[in-house]
Amino acid sequence: MTRPRTQIAKQMMGAAVGLLVDRALGEPPQMVHPVANFGKLMGKLELYLWQDNPVSGFWYATFGLVIASITSLVVDSPFIGTALGTYIAVAERSLLEHAFSVKASLDNGAVDDARRDLPALVGRDVLDLNEFEIARAVVESVAENSSDAVVAPMLYAAILGSRGALAYRAINTMDAMVGHKSSTYLRFGRISARLDDFANLMPSRVAAVLTWLTPNGRFPHPGLILCDAKRHPSPNAGVIESTYAHKLHVTLGGENSYFGRQEIREPMGQGRKPSSRDIWEAACLCRRVDTMLAALLLGAGFALYLLGCVDERP
Repeated sequence: MTRPRTQIAKQMMGAAVGLLVDRALGEPPQMVHPVANFGKLMGKLELYLWQDNPVSGFWYATFGLVIASITSLVVDSPFIGTALGTYIAVAERSLLEHAFSVKASLDNGAVDDARRDLPALVGRDVLDLNEFEIARAVVESVAENSSDAVVAPMLYAAILGSRGALAYRAINTMDAMVGHKSSTYLRFGRISARLDDFANLMPSRVAAVLTWLTPNGRFPHPGLILCDAKRHPSPNAGVIESTYAHKLHVTLGGENSYFGRQEIREPMGQGRKPSSRDIWEAACLCRRVDTMLAALLLGAGFALYLLGCVDERP
């Protein structure tokens, strides 16, 4: 029987390997992608459960977590299962590919093409955005998703194995689908949105610390980062976006439109307006942070595994 110490060690190493598999292979085809199929299933479930109240939203979120828990049983092993669950849950390569696609369009002066590709990264209205606003949207998305789509699933995989990675991805997917402030989902999606806020409390702050520690020539004062983060409407996105803003020396925040509803967000950072060059810098920062986390998990997992093997010796 695997001792708890060795099991956690295998989960930590499995989480790191899952990221490396994502980098090598990218996401599975949409037809067989578990997350895509989960989204389709939850879309059908929403048709049956939707009512304009939080109780219906509670059952929606509960069914989603049950589905994720049942799915995780298929890949329930400390190392291989965790690696596979992490691979399914993380989306670093896809995130950066979409970011680079928008960057290429901006570099070629094809702003309309950049607007067309932008909805793969953000949920805001994009038709009236200029090139600087498009670049800002991409940098903000890379910052937020460096936590949501990479750091968070890796941490939950390291702590809880495939169950943690897939449960987190289920929560994050449900929030993306129904956790909006639109009139349709304001009440129905409230539980999913709060679950996502809770699930990202720890990962977003770990991601922010790792981002701050990543060497790029700038180590902004943490007080400035926290001061800007408090003005963001999200308790989690603000922390990581503010860190990126100060590390890249750009100004994020401003006016965003969601389903025709305007939101004014306080500026974060004290630098220039983001440009296509900053998309590259943000992507490199994201990649370095993820690599640092993978290295830490591999090193700590290997050391813990050796200690566990020593303990198991007669």
